[in-house]
Amino acid sequence: MAIATKVETLVMVNRSHISMVLVMLLLPITSAYAKSTGLVVTGIGGNEEYAEQFLRHGDVVIDALRTISERDEDMVLLQGEDATRQSVLDSIETLTANKPDTFFLILIGHGTVDAENWRFNLPGNDLNTEDLVSALAPVDAPNQLVMVGTSASGAVLDTLSQPGRYVVTATKSGGELNAVRFPEFLSKAMESSVADTDRNEILTLAEVYRYANEKTQDYYEDQKLLASEHARITGENPERIAMARLGSLKTAKDDPAVAKLLDQRLALEDEFLALKAKKPEMQTLDFYNALEPLLISIAKLQQEIDAVTGWVETNE
Repeated sequence: MAIATKVETLVMVNRSHISMVLVMLLLPITSAYAKSTGLVVTGIGGNEEYAEQFLRHGDVVIDALRTISERDEDMVLLQGEDATRQSVLDSIETLTANKPDTFFLILIGHGTVDAENWRFNLPGNDLNTEDLVSALAPVDAPNQLVMVGTSASGAVLDTLSQPGRYVVTATKSGGELNAVRFPEFLSKAMESSVADTDRNEILTLAEVYRYANEKTQDYYEDQKLLASEHARITGENPERIAMARLGSLKTAKDDPAVAKLLDQRLALEDEFLALKAKKPEMQTLDFYNALEPLLISIAKLQQEIDAVTGWVETNE
């Protein structure tokens, strides 16, 4: 069958679903129902305005993360006087003791740096780079995200980066010392569907980072200010890390039928990745002969997911 004919066959399944499938295959994700735990910490504001902002951002982020956890208590929020250095270290140990599939650590607040260390400003003793390195060293989760939404956070980027861990910092270096806007747009990305570019109601790290980074830079351009922060990310395939369920998937959190269908979709997407890796070694026709049934299967499965969850395409 000619390649053009194969494309026509795919389109007959459903144009909108094929478009979604093609995007999904470029942005595959981990199972949205795998065991996930996380810790969100908001630091000292320094003044009432920042204190209120940090609390608000923390509330939004933890609510979003809880849509991907089996239990709300698997995602812990530390704020105010509860957010001490020791409570952060203890929480990391507790939340990772049972080896979750994915562990999130998100810090929102002010950071400082000197010749020796970066510090996250907390009540009492600050949390520093050495604390984070020591606390995260024994974490055995195959997927880890450490997001540091503070000034000077770029100072920890290289130190915390390692295989299996994604590190996001609000600044590119320890030299960007001003208060950052990145957490504001992070929370906006996670409280609605504005960052869900593939419209599949699963928000990924790639989507969150892309939105927050772009909106942060837009802010400085709109205000005609020299940008004093430049976010950075390390880690391969951030598209595979789910950070929130949206819309009908959010309300279907406890639906085993949805969980089963999403796991089936993940298996098919992994088949696509394996096929894609073999493409350079394959004849073009052989590749498309293998690709055609895979795309059709994924499109049909997405139709089943949409039917179960009540998802409908909109122009919003």
